[in-house]
Amino acid sequence: MTKLRLMPKGHWDWSIPVPLSQGWKTGNLVFVGGQISADAKGRTIDAGDVAAQTRNVMEFIRKVLDEAGANFSDVVKINTYYCYDGPEDGLTAFLGELNAVRREYFTAPGPVTTDVGVTGLAYEGLLLEIDAVAAVGVEKQHIAPADHWNWRGSEPYSHGWRVGDIVFVGGQISAYANGALVGPGDIGVQTANVFGNVQSVLRAAGAEMSDLLRFNTCYRQPDAQDGAEVTEYWEKMTEVRMRYFTTPAASGTGVRVKGLPIPGALIQAEGIAVIDPNKQRLMPEGRWDWSIPVPFSQGWKTGNVVFCGGQISSDEKGRTVDAGDIAAQTRNVFEFIKKVLDEGGADLSDVVKLNTYYHFKGAGSDITDFWEEMTKVRLEYLPDPGPAATAVRVEGFAYEGLLIEIEAIAVIDR
Repeated sequence: MTKLRLMPKGHWDWSIPVPLSQGWKTGNLVFVGGQISADAKGRTIDAGDVAAQTRNVMEFIRKVLDEAGANFSDVVKINTYYCYDGPEDGLTAFLGELNAVRREYFTAPGPVTTDVGVTGLAYEGLLLEIDAVAAVGVEKQHIAPADHWNWRGSEPYSHGWRVGDIVFVGGQISAYANGALVGPGDIGVQTANVFGNVQSVLRAAGAEMSDLLRFNTCYRQPDAQDGAEVTEYWEKMTEVRMRYFTTPAASGTGVRVKGLPIPGALIQAEGIAVIDPNKQRLMPEGRWDWSIPVPFSQGWKTGNVVFCGGQISSDEKGRTVDAGDIAAQTRNVFEFIKKVLDEGGADLSDVVKLNTYYHFKGAGSDITDFWEEMTKVRLEYLPDPGPAATAVRVEGFAYEGLLIEIEAIAVIDR
């Protein structure tokens, strides 16, 4: 399988020299890295204007797709990370402006979508970052389970798409068919509904939870404090999640976020399943482990694709290693990524998509300084040309003291 790096002319660029790519085309799939409203020197464009930034981002996505011979009708998945710091009653209007622009680019049935409120992005003034996956020249099946929850309004998005043996599941929430929230304030009830919805989408596509190879859980912990209660909350949520998984289960990433697009929502989950009886579970020696027994995996290999679950700077009992040191934690995380990839017969040069979630409490230019310190360590590991990438700042992780979690998708073409 031949891979094509996507680097359109006249595109935005990063604030420091990096070998990252704007996208990769591999076979029938196109991975578009996180697009932001920036110029060729990484400076924010249209600061404070969510509609203008959204249009800039969507036009950047268009350029990457065009270089791959694709267009918006080929997009099967988008993830939108938005940064909103205003009053709670203004969020609906903020998202309304964002969604109005996105609707200009998608018609029903559109891609699966996951929308997440994050603490911040790499550069001051950025309000959103969007990445995407497109499927070109291959038959697609739209997945719409009967009696499923739905969005309020006229959003053109989908709950699932099946592309060959791959099933993309969009961000699932705990809601009724009219979009109203189920289980306000109850993380247990909401988690059960969310993963029940994930299961419904998979079954409508002819798959099961056992086919899920990668899933992401974004959750809110209102009034969270540092300390043991952070892990206790994650464990309570995870005990519910485990009702839906058998051993061995998918690789996963779990991050605490600032907000979700429906008021009162505490959790959202999305994933990628592959129907492959010959898939290989990846559990390398010397890996970190979770604080409670779970059936989750560090990664999976299916065909020539390797999914590496979110890696953290932790030991075999889920205890944070190198708390407070972003450089050391980033290095630990990449060493774990290398182990997972190696067990799947891949290495960092095979990675086409890299998602980095980081936690930092500073503000202003300190945000960019922190991102650059983290990125300088990433550059020690990333080849040139490197993967398409998304990096967002989140509220935290499952364990106190963690500053970073990174997941990856690799495609072996040699």
